[in-house]
Amino acid sequence: MLSNMAKVPMIRFCFALMLACLTCLPMTHSAQAQNFAALFERFNPAALSHDDKRFLQAALAFEGHYKGLLDGDWGKLSNLAMNRYAASEFGSTTESWHMAFLAFSFLDEIDRNGWTMDYSEWLDMSFLVPKGSLAVDKSSEDFVNFRHLGSSLSYSIGLLDEKTAQNIHDYTQESHARSSKPYSVRKNNLAVSTARMADGKFLYTRSNYRKGRWSTIMLSANQIDKATLDAVASSIGTGYVAPITLSQNGLLRKVITDTITVLAEESDENEKAAQPQTVAPVPKEETTPSAGTGFIVSAAGHVLTNDHVVTGCSSYTIDGAPADLVAQSPEFDLALLQSARAQEKTVAVFSAAPPRLNSDVTVVGFPYGGALSGLNVTRGAVSSLKGLGGDATRLQITAPVQSGNSGGPLVGPDGEVVGVVVSKIDVLEFAETMGDVPQNVNFAIRGEIAKMFLSQQDVHPKLSLEDTMLDPTEIAERASAFTVFVECQ
Repeated sequence: MLSNMAKVPMIRFCFALMLACLTCLPMTHSAQAQNFAALFERFNPAALSHDDKRFLQAALAFEGHYKGLLDGDWGKLSNLAMNRYAASEFGSTTESWHMAFLAFSFLDEIDRNGWTMDYSEWLDMSFLVPKGSLAVDKSSEDFVNFRHLGSSLSYSIGLLDEKTAQNIHDYTQESHARSSKPYSVRKNNLAVSTARMADGKFLYTRSNYRKGRWSTIMLSANQIDKATLDAVASSIGTGYVAPITLSQNGLLRKVITDTITVLAEESDENEKAAQPQTVAPVPKEETTPSAGTGFIVSAAGHVLTNDHVVTGCSSYTIDGAPADLVAQSPEFDLALLQSARAQEKTVAVFSAAPPRLNSDVTVVGFPYGGALSGLNVTRGAVSSLKGLGGDATRLQITAPVQSGNSGGPLVGPDGEVVGVVVSKIDVLEFAETMGDVPQNVNFAIRGEIAKMFLSQQDVHPKLSLEDTMLDPTEIAERASAFTVFVECQ
């Protein structure tokens, strides 16, 4: 029954990120008692809420399978799009669990680019905008211009008189360089024109008559980003349009949660099956002393650190005070401790958005077991959004990292946590393999993964979207208030 699921690459990582985006989802603690047979039944949209249908329509649009209104009216177009998605991704007819993977792809897109339904009071129109990755360009006489940093998609919006609006639509149609006719709509209060230009770029222009003027939205994008353009075009609506979101207690959330649970169970069973079986008595391992860094993530005294900092130990301290081990994740190299002493300190605030390439970061910790005069701070930048071999759970940073920094916070220019310091590259091994000595190559676990891990332990980190840049000295001062020294024996 799980054979199709097993074919999907990076399943555990994908669902880890999905869970990071859905920290409010209730997770089951009695998976074996539940019946997940419904996940493998044929997809039936009848039980989906209006919001869930809109969400899936938007997800299908971004995947390039759906070209229609994001109206929650699930008809022939929506069904065909869902069937195309299942055939292309899984090579099968649509089953209920496919919704979870589709939802993840859209949640990941939202997480990376900040897509949101934006209402322009000026135009009296609503449309999807990537607010997390947006650049404003110079305005022209008729248009305000901006573009998506993550693709070739550009917007031009304006409130035009009838003649100017007509000229814009004429220009769009005249730009069409194909033998087929461009798509167009002309009504009393609506005009739509499309074109594919000689260089392969697509144009989409829509005007609605609002408040005595023509509210016009003009989109353009290259062939590779056609699906993104179509998704935004499908989202355009007059007046205020509600956000695209999951129903709080809807079927889609349940399918996502159940699918995560099934995958986790399957992975655990595979790991157990892979373990060597023996009847010989296993000698008790000696504990290994270790030291590293951690930071406080809850008012209840929870401290986040690396799994490799606490592995092999039987007792733990936070700033010298006793602590208990709450949870470990060897897969993501994360561990959660709890100490009464940590309740007396400040709780770290996580950034709600991931860091961007080349953004400034600060590493805070206790290198070499605190031998370097206690807390140390180093600065650098995000040099890659992935780790070695394309590891999507890691970030690459240029900030110096030493032994003992492991488990410490990686802090952005606004003082918010964007990752967990995890390792530095093995210079000698790299030099032997590649014939060169790497410089400033260190790694941190992505903040999204850390938030996911915490949510699994029912610890909900503080989040912020303020993005107020701080002086480097203030960043160090704030970080020192929630960073702690971790020792274990």
